Amino acid sequence: MGLTAAKPLKPIQIQAVSTNLLGPLITSKTRLKLLLRFFVNQDLSGYLQGLSKELDENSNSIRVELNRLEEAGILHSEHEGRRKLYRVNKTHPLNSDLTSMIRKVTGIEDLVDRIVNRIGDDLKQVWISGRLAMGLESNELEVLLVGEGFDSVYIAELMGKVEEKLEKKVSYSTTPALSTWQKENSLLVWQKQDEQ
Repeated sequence: MGLTAAKPLKPIQIQAVSTNLLGPLITSKTRLKLLLRFFVNQDLSGYLQGLSKELDENSNSIRVELNRLEEAGILHSEHEGRRKLYRVNKTHPLNSDLTSMIRKVTGIEDLVDRIVNRIGDDLKQVWISGRLAMGLESNELEVLLVGEGFDSVYIAELMGKVEEKLEKKVSYSTTPALSTWQKENSLLVWQKQDEQ
């Protein structure tokens, strides 16, 4: 594998966004944490006590907000023994809008838009790992780029620009394929159409 010349970087226009943007719209800090937890990765589910520990919030506050989100139809629950398991109601009319908003404020949407358009055909998938993949607020985007033949100098420069614009730490790694463990602990946020 020979060295390739780095491609010149195109200016990236990313507006720094944080979950604080939703503060005026969603005044409950606990509700905002729950929306982040459930809508970054909709495959996750949770029990009241587990969510309370995960989000470092009082279980009564969590219960109140879970009930509100369930009454609104945004979440649904099922009983497993004496415990109630909550998950996203994927058929709710606002499901895709909430997901898009949460991905925008976490930086996932901008990250994917900028990376996919600049890396090119070598990129097969983009995954998010770490706290954010678990639906927890994070000041860092941990990115896994799947593909081969990447120009490592160009990607390093690109990630530096993305990090600067998002005002968030971006750590990344490249790999030709993910291990089973990585897939189980990461969130697929983009996939090349012919790779499905």
